[in-house]
Amino acid sequence: MKALNLFLLTLCFSFIAGTASAQEKKSGEVTEECMQNLSLFTTSCKHKNYADALGPWEKAYADCPYAHKNIYILGVQIVSWQIDNEKDAAKKEELFQKLMKLYDDQILYFGNDPKNPNEEILADKAVSSLKYKPNELDMPYKWLKEAVTKFGAECGISHIQTFFTTSYSLYKKDPSLTEQFLGDYTLCSAAIDGIIASAQSQYKETYGQYKAYFDNMLAQSGAADCKKLNEIYAPQIEKNKADIAYLQRTIAFFKNMKCTEEEAYFAAATYAHAIQPSAESAAGLGSMCYNKKDYAKAIEYFLHGVELSSTDEEKADGLLRVATCYNAQNNSVKAREFAKKAIDKNPNMATAYLMLGYLYANAGSISDDPVLNKTKYWAAVDQFIKARNADSSEENVKQANTLISTYSAHFPSKEEIFMHPDIEEGKAYFVGGWISESTTARAK
Repeated sequence: MKALNLFLLTLCFSFIAGTASAQEKKSGEVTEECMQNLSLFTTSCKHKNYADALGPWEKAYADCPYAHKNIYILGVQIVSWQIDNEKDAAKKEELFQKLMKLYDDQILYFGNDPKNPNEEILADKAVSSLKYKPNELDMPYKWLKEAVTKFGAECGISHIQTFFTTSYSLYKKDPSLTEQFLGDYTLCSAAIDGIIASAQSQYKETYGQYKAYFDNMLAQSGAADCKKLNEIYAPQIEKNKADIAYLQRTIAFFKNMKCTEEEAYFAAATYAHAIQPSAESAAGLGSMCYNKKDYAKAIEYFLHGVELSSTDEEKADGLLRVATCYNAQNNSVKAREFAKKAIDKNPNMATAYLMLGYLYANAGSISDDPVLNKTKYWAAVDQFIKARNADSSEENVKQANTLISTYSAHFPSKEEIFMHPDIEEGKAYFVGGWISESTTARAK
């Protein structure tokens, strides 16, 4: 008996060392019997033997609810086991209410525990509530939001995820909750960004998948248009402008949402390019500047992309983009120059030949003589023929043939050629002006 008393006394000190103090008015003497019951159900729970744990746990919960927080932490496991194994609906409901009360009593006796504060206990309560009553969302949502709002990244990924999915479910039931859902997305997104920022390198990718999950859910919800996403992300991008991982995730998300015309996307891409420049980011920024009609800046980015490109095909794409910018500025000479540079890098680039053909066909007046002015169409059709030969795809061949037919109709007539002794049908002819191309004289 003395040995047992000594064992219980030692066990008592062990429990007390790990126990948060309850409110004084709710405290009381921890008897030897209580400590023995604590030991018994703790050991049984450790082996998931909840049938043996049930009796001593119920006794400890009734006699000394202030003794140790394991009464509540392990009590949740025991009562959940009871619910899972109960067939009677009325008894199942009674056990559910008992489970909910466990969390309330944990707050009553151990709510001031800094390692497990009230908000976290309520978040755990929400998870249990949603497990057994998934259609009753309002209170679990409230409890989870309190935790995520207060602790953010410290709340834990599972609670953050559960909170967001609950918010999404509420929004789907009631679309008038759009603003609430978007606010919750912003809250959860910031929290997961905080988790990613502080995570060890081997876990960052995993947490990044959670962020992608949140983004995909937002995309599928239809709650946010591009303008709204711009409002949500713009301030966050400024805060994270030195975080390349955050910027890359944001860029990918805006692409997925097809919101690449927004200022927030442009800002994220600009910051990302400054930190980690690539041919792709340069091309993206160039395209955005082009769409904004900032052609000088677009040219700068496209040329930078050419420098960063690793293959001739990529370089050709960038050079043709530069040609497109010059064409938008009505600078046909520079557009021609860069289209030809693109062809030098990729002789099978049909789009570059098509651009040259368009440039020549729309060259305006290259001669005061109306017949000589038509010779530009020979040069244009030559390029359309080269485009057709460069790419045998059905779409390209069809486009090229249409252009060949359209502009061949503008060739000089046989009579017009006959009246010009310097032109002989079927013979070489040099088209002057800025076009400067050798071609073959042809009648329509």
